[in-house]
Amino acid sequence: MKLTHWLLAGLMASTSLYANSAAAQEVGMRYSTLFSKLKQNVKEGHDDVKIAFFLLDQRDGSVCDVHKGWMQKDEHYEALVIPESNELDIPVDNNLRQANPDVTFVIDDGITCDVSMQVIARDHFESSLSHADVARLVPQMQVMLSDLGGMFSDWFMPSVEGVVVHLAPQRTASGTLSSAQPTLIQLTNGTQVTVTDNKAVLKLADLTAEETVPFPSSIVKVTPWLPRN
Repeated sequence: MKLTHWLLAGLMASTSLYANSAAAQEVGMRYSTLFSKLKQNVKEGHDDVKIAFFLLDQRDGSVCDVHKGWMQKDEHYEALVIPESNELDIPVDNNLRQANPDVTFVIDDGITCDVSMQVIARDHFESSLSHADVARLVPQMQVMLSDLGGMFSDWFMPSVEGVVVHLAPQRTASGTLSSAQPTLIQLTNGTQVTVTDNKAVLKLADLTAEETVPFPSSIVKVTPWLPRN
């Protein structure tokens, strides 16, 4: 059975930290805590998007590196696959919900990481995104957020009008991280998109049909963009 790792939005009280070694610490939770949100991923209407969980560094909001993960119930143990994105990716399974194993992840010591739930695109994009991609993702992200928010969410939640593209840090020819200088990307309609802190906002209304937007580094994940009122 392939296993991976996940966490729950906003329920930091259910997450506990344990010292594991001088250089690492463990983040532990129960599977049942995660299941109620993860089951949204198997519903119809948003096949191209999903709920994903990450550990975010409390200092700057960056994704915490996850070095190892596993699920365990009594003598039963399964190692988890840690993706490059450090997503906490575990399977959605009713049998696991009933067994309710402990889920554990190992992160660096000396930092505090909070659980964050995000709606993201399922597809892995290389280093570009097209108008067709954004047009396909935006309505599905809206459906997912509405499902999460309940029947009254449409009254107060702004509509999804684009996506946030999260990029891998740029590196120099020697392999070191380059300075985090903003990068400008020119769209066909003349609008400039700014890449700041390895993130760029693509508004669906700014993209022309058949347009493909290249980015200066590989795409790590794509999340919804909601305008601030």
